[in-house]
Amino acid sequence: MLRLIAVSWLWAFSFGINKQWVAGADPVMVTLIRLCLALLTLLPWMRLPLGGRAGVPRLMVIGAVQYGVMYIALNYCFIVLQAYQVALFTILTPLYVAIIYSWRSGRWPGSLFAAAAVSLLGAALTESWQIDRRTFWGAFAVMQISNAAFAWGQVAYKDWRKLRPLENDGRIFGWLYLGGVLVSLVWALFRFNWGETLDYSSSRWSALLYLGIVASGAGFYLWNTGATQVKTGVLAVLNNLKSPLAVLVSVIFWGTSVKMSPGDWGFLAAGTLCIVGAALAALKATETVVYPP
Repeated sequence: MLRLIAVSWLWAFSFGINKQWVAGADPVMVTLIRLCLALLTLLPWMRLPLGGRAGVPRLMVIGAVQYGVMYIALNYCFIVLQAYQVALFTILTPLYVAIIYSWRSGRWPGSLFAAAAVSLLGAALTESWQIDRRTFWGAFAVMQISNAAFAWGQVAYKDWRKLRPLENDGRIFGWLYLGGVLVSLVWALFRFNWGETLDYSSSRWSALLYLGIVASGAGFYLWNTGATQVKTGVLAVLNNLKSPLAVLVSVIFWGTSVKMSPGDWGFLAAGTLCIVGAALAALKATETVVYPP
């Protein structure tokens, strides 16, 4: 659980870094660069799974969806939204985790959906500002593609590791990044102006290095490995912890134009407490699920 909390803070800062120095770049190229850097971060430890080559395609599919599809959709949203708004538009992720987990396991536990609902409410309470309605529905729809892809990947990796308790995460996690790289590379080959990278400033490259190595390379590894060590209810709930944290970081560190009234701070505190409370309740819930192969 501590890994998930630590990564939530890490990603809360990443939203602002992305908006400040990376937004405006082609989202497909940003995705490709970040995932290539993430892959290089784990490449020295990358080995075949204990079961041999047979496990590689599954791992690459998980990474292609969780990182490739998710990132391309996410980075598109940074073009039209504020950093904290992108974070807030991810609030349905716990619900997707609950639905995907239940569908894969064949059981629909009410406690899991209750925890996801409270987490969703907690994140929703932090959204108290108006946005440009011309961009709302399009950006919201794209973010749901991102959310569903990320949720599916978490549950799929958790399931895969549940059946292979002797597997070493550090040896095999690079295959997920490779799957994400291939998705973004194919897309980039068909639509990207590669000369754009020549105009990237040193600040943009520095931000991409941080986002690729730390936020993606270390962050996603810690998140997915942390997901294998907690109950699904806790995992679902903590997907939304980054939402109030991103608002807080955006206001304090990134100079956002958002004005926080006493009431806004109250909603932010209440939303955070909802998420923390739901996570603590999920810790006590029983989880007896047979995972599919």
